[in-house]
Amino acid sequence: MTERVLFFSPHAGIWVHAFPEALVVDAVRRTGADVTWITCGGGFGDYCVVMSARSLREDSEASAKQATCAACMVNRDLIRRDFGFAGYDFDSVLTPADETRIAALVAQARPDDVTSFVVDGVRVGQLALYEYLIAHKRAHGTLDAAEWMAFQPRLANVVRSLLAAQRIIDSERPTRLVMYNTLYSVNAVWRALGDQRGIPVFVLHAGPNLARRLQTLLLARDSTTKAGYRLVAAWADHARRPANAAELATVTDHFVEVLRGRNVFAYSGARTGTDWRARFGIRRDQRILVATLSSYDEYVAARAVGEQPDESSLLFPTQIEWIRALVRWIRDRPDRFLLIRVHPRELPNKREGRRSQHAEQLEAALVDLPPNVRVNWPSDDISLYDLAEHADVVLNAWSSAGKEMALLGRPVIVYCPSLLMYAPAINEVAETWDAYVTAIETALTEPWSFERIRKAYRWCAVEYVRAIADIGDAFHVSEARATTFAARVRGALFALPRVRQAHDLLRRPRELVEGARIASVIADARGSLLDAPRPRDEVTEAAETAAIRRELGRVYQALYGDARDVPDPGSLRAYLYDVSR
Repeated sequence: MTERVLFFSPHAGIWVHAFPEALVVDAVRRTGADVTWITCGGGFGDYCVVMSARSLREDSEASAKQATCAACMVNRDLIRRDFGFAGYDFDSVLTPADETRIAALVAQARPDDVTSFVVDGVRVGQLALYEYLIAHKRAHGTLDAAEWMAFQPRLANVVRSLLAAQRIIDSERPTRLVMYNTLYSVNAVWRALGDQRGIPVFVLHAGPNLARRLQTLLLARDSTTKAGYRLVAAWADHARRPANAAELATVTDHFVEVLRGRNVFAYSGARTGTDWRARFGIRRDQRILVATLSSYDEYVAARAVGEQPDESSLLFPTQIEWIRALVRWIRDRPDRFLLIRVHPRELPNKREGRRSQHAEQLEAALVDLPPNVRVNWPSDDISLYDLAEHADVVLNAWSSAGKEMALLGRPVIVYCPSLLMYAPAINEVAETWDAYVTAIETALTEPWSFERIRKAYRWCAVEYVRAIADIGDAFHVSEARATTFAARVRGALFALPRVRQAHDLLRRPRELVEGARIASVIADARGSLLDAPRPRDEVTEAAETAAIRRELGRVYQALYGDARDVPDPGSLRAYLYDVSR
């Protein structure tokens, strides 16, 4: 049977998402599938993801929103004309009667109980919260009167998307649904309908490797969150497979980009080289524990839409309770020092301009601390990699810092494996208080380990190489800061209207190198690209060890440059210097 694949693609205004998505549409069409490309003709004109990406707000001028819609439709028309996709705008199927129904439905929703708002069996209110909670850095989903006014256009869009999806799916009868980020609320209702009707739903997203984020693609069933958990579940099949040199180099490429601290998705700044111990009053004879907190906005948003479990059943029901337990434990241990690192997302940063609700709760909780406990706020301008230099043990909630510290060989202890988006086994897991204390004491006996690095590299080889597709033969966009005159000129040219689009459309190859692999995941309803493996070189553990040592030389260079002074014994630099020589 010929597969009928429907792509819902309403956000053409974000070219770095829309063009890679179009490459996938084309790859699927080349397999002989019957493909329909559903776009937007302004149906989300009150407020949408593209407007948010352009820094518009719900209350921005109508003219700015209209300009965004116009630019979005230009991209839509360029793609449709160049690729020749069959399809139409989703809002073309809606009637004035539908708009009347949308207004009536939204009027029924309650600001004090948004999550109970259901339309035709779909949790519309719950799904509509996703972007709002992230954008406003909420720690909970209750909205006051002003917030409710700002939220209603989003809610109306989700209802509008649902009604159109029902009509289009009834008409087109697709056997597969594909979207770029199925967590976006207007996309999430299409996914919900697919689930209702037994239609496999697939998510596309830029890859997680920050060195080549836009030149790679994640493709998987359901959502990015579900894909992450599915990847963790697959770890057992990869844990004992040595990573080859090419995979290890790709992982290091990502990590070096993170260490530079410039990428908008890398929240910590670059290492400064500051010895922060004196700043916090830490004695040289004290063993240092660094507790890395996680930000709540993305977690709360994912939990609100049913993508992640809550904390109530965990060893510590909240991060604040976790920190309070640590403070009580360490208060009478003057030979230990606890540094509490608040996640940079909690305060305004290079990506978001808002202060989170959780930051206010932390400020109220982190008072009257004993002399051997201090707080590292984002405003201190201390890099996570400065902390790694002297941290004997890292205590992590569910931050990706746990993965990064393992890549540097530091021991990491986690209490909430169910919330981690990486394999918990690359850290030490402790889910009872006695086990947690024992894990700390054990970790203090081995504050650095090459085998931790090996496990972390193997995990990252799965996450950054095996589970993604490379589209670099058709799309090359570097997010790194331009460092040469030629690169700056190129960047300025590509910033001009339609230049980037014309360039990408002109140079795209007739067929993606990994097109058949990508299409097979959709056609065969596989879980992810991990289920459609590309050929790879198998290597021995000895070869892996030698390659990791070479990669750690690159990490050393990224952290310390050409520093020639003798490193402190027990410092991260001393360990990395010895192992990478």
